[in-house]
Amino acid sequence: MSALAKNRSLIVGIDLGTSHTVVAWAERDAAPDAIRVFSIPQLVTGTEIEARPLLPSLLYAPLPGEAPADPFGDAPFAIGEHARRRGGEVPGRLVASAKSWLCHPGVDRTAPILPWGARGADPSADDAGDADDGGDAKEGAGAPPRVSPLDASARILAHVRRTWDDAFPGHPLAAQEVVLTVPASFDQVARELTVEAARRAGLSVRLLEEPQAAFYDFMRLAGPEGLGAVLDRSGGEALVLVCDVGGGTTDLSLIRVARGAAGAPVEVSRVAVGHHLLLGGDNMDLALAHLCEPRLVGAGERLDPARFGQLVLACRAAKERLLGGSGGAGAADAQAADGPRADVQAAPPDDAPVTVLSRGARLVGGALTTRLGREEAERVVLSGFFPEAPRGARPQRGKGGLVAFGLPYERDVAITRHVAWFFARHAPESPGPTALLLNGGVFRARRVAERLAHVIERWGGPPLDVLPYADPDLAVARGAVAYGLALAGRGVRIEGGAARGYYVGLEPPAGGGPRPGVCVVPRGAKEGSVHAAVGRTFALVVGRPVRFDLFASDDARVDRAGDLVPLEEDRFEALPPVAVAFDAGDAARAAAGKQAEVHVQIEGELTAIGTLDLACVEVGVPAPRRFRLAFQLRADGRSARGDEAEGGAPGGAAGAARAGHPAERAVARAGAAATPGGKRLDEAREAIERVFGKGRPDVAPREVKNLIRELERVLGERATWTTETARVLLDTLLPSARSRRRSADHERVFWSLAGYCLRPGFGDAGDPARVAAVAPLFAERLAFPQEARSWQQFWIAWRRIAAGLDEALQVAIRDLADPFLAPAEQRLKKPKGVKPEALGDLLELCASLERVPAGRRSELGAWILERTWTDRDPRLWAAIGRLGARVPTYASVHHVVSPAAAERWLDHLLREKWEGLPSAAPAAVQLARRTGDRARDVSDRTRGEVERRLVKVGAPEAWVRAVREVVAVEEAERAAFFGEGLPVGLRLVGE
Repeated sequence: MSALAKNRSLIVGIDLGTSHTVVAWAERDAAPDAIRVFSIPQLVTGTEIEARPLLPSLLYAPLPGEAPADPFGDAPFAIGEHARRRGGEVPGRLVASAKSWLCHPGVDRTAPILPWGARGADPSADDAGDADDGGDAKEGAGAPPRVSPLDASARILAHVRRTWDDAFPGHPLAAQEVVLTVPASFDQVARELTVEAARRAGLSVRLLEEPQAAFYDFMRLAGPEGLGAVLDRSGGEALVLVCDVGGGTTDLSLIRVARGAAGAPVEVSRVAVGHHLLLGGDNMDLALAHLCEPRLVGAGERLDPARFGQLVLACRAAKERLLGGSGGAGAADAQAADGPRADVQAAPPDDAPVTVLSRGARLVGGALTTRLGREEAERVVLSGFFPEAPRGARPQRGKGGLVAFGLPYERDVAITRHVAWFFARHAPESPGPTALLLNGGVFRARRVAERLAHVIERWGGPPLDVLPYADPDLAVARGAVAYGLALAGRGVRIEGGAARGYYVGLEPPAGGGPRPGVCVVPRGAKEGSVHAAVGRTFALVVGRPVRFDLFASDDARVDRAGDLVPLEEDRFEALPPVAVAFDAGDAARAAAGKQAEVHVQIEGELTAIGTLDLACVEVGVPAPRRFRLAFQLRADGRSARGDEAEGGAPGGAAGAARAGHPAERAVARAGAAATPGGKRLDEAREAIERVFGKGRPDVAPREVKNLIRELERVLGERATWTTETARVLLDTLLPSARSRRRSADHERVFWSLAGYCLRPGFGDAGDPARVAAVAPLFAERLAFPQEARSWQQFWIAWRRIAAGLDEALQVAIRDLADPFLAPAEQRLKKPKGVKPEALGDLLELCASLERVPAGRRSELGAWILERTWTDRDPRLWAAIGRLGARVPTYASVHHVVSPAAAERWLDHLLREKWEGLPSAAPAAVQLARRTGDRARDVSDRTRGEVERRLVKVGAPEAWVRAVREVVAVEEAERAAFFGEGLPVGLRLVGE
């Protein structure tokens, strides 16, 4: 390494894998065969450091008093081999599969939710997470530090950067060309998050799909002669199926290799990319763990989540010993340029031990051990994941797949069926591929590699050429460097562009039928090329938020930018929407109070770093403005952001705020002045402005009381108001928020109307700004605190919009409410000026606050449970059901209270007489609903008792099924959470 010329620019490839992270590099002017692997220094024990080609992509949080060396600045975690070993010994303190979490839409990937399932204080205590507060002990000194999936990935990359910089002080990693690989099936949000993780680690990266990287490595090793031989064996053109089975995902790609034109020996293009499949080595480890669990604890018994996590890690180690050394094609060539791989075995053993140690640091006594045989491990992997699958096989799709440790794994684990369906969709005229390239550690097992090749050969296609692969652990990182060299003109480049086409959804046709969409980036688009929807001019509303619904399709057909196509469900995947609010500028003044619009053309670009950029470009003006659209990265889809318009004024979200009351400032961002037209809507707005606008001496008290009734007379019953109508009314009301203090009636009507029009706090592009406008009003409470009806409407309003409130405000609401809900012995001081006589409404509000930390929610559940001993009010059990629901309605799943708390509440509920208690059965379903996630599910015994009770009382079969097996939550169930119908046009979507 010292031979490097100083200040020479390098190309560095990083494979940020689910199981391992690998780094390779080469000088920019080097030949492809000069790529080397960087051995990454890491702790292998608490005090020993070694440099190894593989860095386990794991973070371990040391126990209190455990102080491993921290030479790399990784605290409060240890990263690498020591993390892997120690994490297998101490339950609940290992952050694993961060890459899989990074593409999980059911959680807030920017929130500190890992280690998943770790609860309470020191997990070495046998009763941790089972505290008297209801099952979620408050975080204490022994609780493991938490990290978000985004930050976990950033920490691993930061470790790579620091160790690299120590090894190459003259060539800091941030100054090199870095290629970071991602699954080809990663959607745009996951790609954006990966780029953000690299940015947090101080790196600027270019993304490359992992199957392409694997093929780049094959081309590097094969050379021109090897590629020519592939073409000769396939009759002049090869259709190569790349199957990359990693730790967390299965990635499928089709690559075409053909004779080149003059001066180019071959032409290589990527034809297609498969769907995102959260299916890989982790699933195999889980299957083996389920096989071994009854041997350790007995039939019908289960390990707790933390110790089951240990078992999964132990099964992973056993699997790698039993299968990893049996050798796939080319496994003999498993030496990096820096030396032989220490973990390559000549022959696997017949069996391997699987041990789960005692809790915490106590490693002597209490250990559970069994042995896993090589033949049974192969049987589980071959029969479960690589079964026979004909050419026309199709995987089971849909909801209700396995959830383990919070991750929603693919429902059908048969990789061979996914391969068959992928090939049938993208090469319908071909009976099969001509060549197969395998990547991923599982293919080290010769029988696994042979099984997949055998399944494909039985399709009856051309003779299958199984391409040699040197080392599936290192291939992707080396291929990333080969890609960088190809960009510099040193090697064959894979062409192909965007694997998917991208579309913007338009309004559904009035007569029904599929919703139309316009293509903005066609499938196959080249990096850096801008595509305009030619011939399509759109009216962009400015001065208030607007929403763009985005869709992607990997269908074999190729649409051109500007083409209108029906967005059929089986061909298009909905992406997180883009929501923006742009400054109206001169258009607002020209509109004189009417809705302001500018005519634009939509442009799309696949950027050089592998992400998608969309923009609206003004047309018909001398100096057109360019409004860039940015993806939302929040899991709940609530936040909206738009970048500033290039060549124009700042975007409205940042530039339109004015001085004044918070509500007035936020309404400027939400765009109250630009509203949909319509005589009736104008009349309704006038009614609101008459009551809450500048003082009108002719407004009678009865007119205030009857405002909502008047709005219903003009617009129809409230239940028929659309989301857009409701938000327009709110935007009319909020600038006059201070007017609510004119009288008790003004205040009561204000909160009744504001809560109803903003419910459920999300669903419209401008809702984050609206919630920001309303949020400060909570601290102002009521101007007429003696009015019980005003308090009732106050609590109801905040319950209605709870889903739009962040954690801080939800906690503030609980701080205010707890003194009125807690038992007297808690001695909580009640705040002055608050007289919530309507405690039932206050209770419903607090039960609806799903973003309050689990410990606080468990505490409230315990308080309510005490009341049920003497009070059979159905609202008490309805509140407990909401607090203990296994599947949250709107929050990230990491907010769910512990199974211990839910079981405690169910134990009391099962002792109740359910007759005359209508909330009993629904609450039991919420508390016992099966998710498949061991960190959330109650015990099988408790679920069985609930199921029998539901059957006995004649509960709907759908409720019984939800307790018995994993089924998706229906939209109607989620809507019922809010206690009333949702606005017309708003649909809730859960995990």
